[in-house]
Amino acid sequence: MTKSSLLNADTEDLKELLSNGRSYHVPPYQRDYSWQQEHWEDLWDDLKAAETSDSDHYMGAIVVEATDRKHFKIIDGQQRMATLSILIVACIDYLFELATDDIDAEANRERAALIESSYIGAKDPSSLRITPKLRLNANNDDFYQFNLTHRNPPAGGLRSLTDSEALLWRCFQYFRQSVRDKFVDSRRGEDVARFVSHIVTEKLVFISVRVQDQFSAYTVFETLNARRLDLTETDLLKNYLISVADRLSRSQMDLVLRRWAHITHHAGMKTFPEFLRHHLNSRREYVRQKQLFKTICADITTVKQVFDLLDKLEKDAAWFEVLRDYANPFWFDYDGAREHVRVLNLFNVSQCTPLVLAAKDTFSNPDHVVELLRDCAVISVRFNGVGNRSTHALEEVYNEAAQAIRRGEATSPRAIRQKLRPIYIPDDEFVADFSALRLKNHGRAGKQLRYLLAKIERQLSEQDISDETMAATVEHILPENSGADGWEEFSTEAHDRAHDRIGNYSLLEKKLNERVAGNAAFEEKQIAYGQSRYQTSASLTEYGQWSEAAIAKRQAGLAKVAKSIWSIPL
Repeated sequence: MTKSSLLNADTEDLKELLSNGRSYHVPPYQRDYSWQQEHWEDLWDDLKAAETSDSDHYMGAIVVEATDRKHFKIIDGQQRMATLSILIVACIDYLFELATDDIDAEANRERAALIESSYIGAKDPSSLRITPKLRLNANNDDFYQFNLTHRNPPAGGLRSLTDSEALLWRCFQYFRQSVRDKFVDSRRGEDVARFVSHIVTEKLVFISVRVQDQFSAYTVFETLNARRLDLTETDLLKNYLISVADRLSRSQMDLVLRRWAHITHHAGMKTFPEFLRHHLNSRREYVRQKQLFKTICADITTVKQVFDLLDKLEKDAAWFEVLRDYANPFWFDYDGAREHVRVLNLFNVSQCTPLVLAAKDTFSNPDHVVELLRDCAVISVRFNGVGNRSTHALEEVYNEAAQAIRRGEATSPRAIRQKLRPIYIPDDEFVADFSALRLKNHGRAGKQLRYLLAKIERQLSEQDISDETMAATVEHILPENSGADGWEEFSTEAHDRAHDRIGNYSLLEKKLNERVAGNAAFEEKQIAYGQSRYQTSASLTEYGQWSEAAIAKRQAGLAKVAKSIWSIPL
């Protein structure tokens, strides 16, 4: 594709968009109408501001795909186009209301007819039905054409409508009332017509982006700084798949749409691009986020391939969902997996997902999947949680390991571990990283700290404890606040260097913690520490004083313990 054919962009108002016989349609597989009252109110406020301003009001980009010189598919912008159309219908309705009330009746009917033919569509002389300038998607267009454009209330009331149809009708009611309120004093049809022709259709300005195909549209969205990037990206992927399958019957297309809805329900609309990348990276060479759409277009060109992809996506989406939710009952069938998934969630790790997706398709023994999850959890603590290394390397190594499983080169957890060697932080580096680790005791970092301390305590005291269930509190030995009495030897700078180091934390019973004030001197705290059943506190009685050197020495000792906890056999 040449640069010149990728896209054309112009600044156009609504009058220009709808001129010269142009028409627009929302493909049947696009989202239903979804704007709510807050969006209608924002648009109405924009119009009022534009009316009193000398400058135009920018409405954002509308992206369309040309089917020929005058007919366009709306790729992005359907919510705005539909809402503006309904606003104009509300103005037409008010003009007919004035005519019914015998206010300049003939002129107002003519004004209504001219606005209708210019912006909604011209009437067919035989059927007197409007040939629309805008068609909505398969779920909304019948109601839009037969009810809204003709201002006919739904025969069965709002209860008879789908959710999106009800929104369309409420949108019409909102703007009908807004128009009435605006012109209640004058009740002059010429004012209403002027509002439509000079404000609604001329002062609201769009960047009109016309692309040649959906791949061009995807490229455009990669460069536009749109708030709805992920959602639009997901829609484009869906639209492409269904455009490939557009030869299906309506019932078959409905099945495709239902399956797509099921997949996105499990994967999440906003996280679907991430899920799709993990899905692809579990089955082929490493694919970057920007290559997703191009890869799908190259791989999926037939209806059979669409259904094959949906089959695979559906299975993988279920796993993608539970890999982000360690509490899901799904893990009851994988003894021990819940804890490893919890660690992955705690340290916000998802890069191993392609490997897990490949393993679940290959290993019939659930214990092998659990073992693999444990390896991923250990690597994540070493690499992400303690080492805080760049995650880019993770994705490529996990991708290669997933491919090794698919190719039959790695048929056991042990063989997979060999593939993961490049991201397994060596013991000496892990000890050095842990010896320098600092964590705040709040938010996500506080939960990670509590987890690390509980695992170390379990190793030291051989108690069966967990950070999820233990009653212990996390104790700052050197108080969190600087300048406390009894801690004068720590300057402000020394305090800042030391107070959130792992070596300055222990686990302590809540009652013992309450017995000595948090800012008490070290000698006073040691009395409570000596009564604790937690080894991380009880061992503090061995220290004569608490200093930066003591904290560093203790943390180095904890690092050696950590090395034995978070390890995998290679």
